[in-house]
Amino acid sequence: MIAGISLCFNHKRMISHRKRFVLSRGFNAIVGPNGSGKSTLLRAIYKCRDCKRHESGPTRYQYFNGEMMNPHRAYKYFKGLQGTIIRTRALFSSHGETMRDVLGSYNPQKGDCFILDEPETGHDLEWIIKIRKGLDALVQEGCQVIVASHHPVFWHNAKVIELKRDYLRQALKIMSAQIEDKGGHS
Repeated sequence: MIAGISLCFNHKRMISHRKRFVLSRGFNAIVGPNGSGKSTLLRAIYKCRDCKRHESGPTRYQYFNGEMMNPHRAYKYFKGLQGTIIRTRALFSSHGETMRDVLGSYNPQKGDCFILDEPETGHDLEWIIKIRKGLDALVQEGCQVIVASHHPVFWHNAKVIELKRDYLRQALKIMSAQIEDKGGHS
């Protein structure tokens, strides 16, 4: 698992001018407005050779983003028989169903790190909750999860890493005000 990351010079400039991030062993949610560096931070964690990852042991990293779940691009990511099944099903499935198939194709091992960039994209609330429950199951198996997300379902009971100070408080305040403005009417 990754306990933290010290960013290289290039990533420090692109991600809120911060040098280090500390991550929990369980569920981590990276939040911030568009353009704050959430996706950039995930890619730095996943594959930047110049950033220094602080690991608590050998770690397998699994990275997922919207492009990987696109059935027209899945051929680049999923190989072999399992890949053929995923690619074929993706042609007739939703983005959420494809993500379920992909996550289900892995044999998670304790200490694995799953990195997901906006797993809520293209999903209704029911699917978002299903994805969260699946990710929580990975955490229960001893895996680490890191998501970049705008959705509060992924913020709940997570170690939240804000890329803009008070972003979470402001977002919750806006959501609460919108609910009150509706007055319970749909």
